[in-house]
Amino acid sequence: MEKKSKKDGNEGGKDGQIIIANATPSSDTEDLIAIKALFELTLELRNFEISQLVQRNNFFMIFQGVLLAGVVQSSHTKPVVSFLVCLAGLIVSIYQTRMAAGAKFWQDYWQEALVHIEKIMLGGLFSSKKRRIFVHLFHQDDDQKTRMVKKQLGDSSGTIVGKMILKRYSVSQIPIYVGIALSAIWLFLTLCTLRGYPPLGIPSFIVGF
Repeated sequence: MEKKSKKDGNEGGKDGQIIIANATPSSDTEDLIAIKALFELTLELRNFEISQLVQRNNFFMIFQGVLLAGVVQSSHTKPVVSFLVCLAGLIVSIYQTRMAAGAKFWQDYWQEALVHIEKIMLGGLFSSKKRRIFVHLFHQDDDQKTRMVKKQLGDSSGTIVGKMILKRYSVSQIPIYVGIALSAIWLFLTLCTLRGYPPLGIPSFIVGF
């Protein structure tokens, strides 16, 4: 039997590329139709991950807000309750951080898949010679993105707000940072509930707890 070439079947998978077989479909073929359907499905999955990240993060934030309000209102009248509530807040904030990081991973995966699938789809349309205009929506040219947004901002691009916008802060990474910050706060509050057990007491420069 002849050995099957390694090039047969699925290719790719190296350097973080999406594994796709036969990446040069021609127009008006079932392959191109399948690529278009795959592009739409990948776009839906990317949008689904973004929407789910917002909803899940809101749930964690509301839950932690209730816990924090309970700690403040209790005024440490029942130490064991304050300790358990702070410990619960710490655990929840850790899971919130892990959830946000996991959602960010899959969002980035589907985003990268969109970039590769769009290139294949437009390549198939270009080979058909039936279209002359091709628009790349999911390209990786950050300089071009910055120029487009800067043009849209106009004179306000030089202001503090404009410069912050051009920094391209990742909206999906902010929940991760929030989760880390809340974890640190809950850890500190948990240690403060043990103030009767030095050296875990409240630092002398902090008052009001």
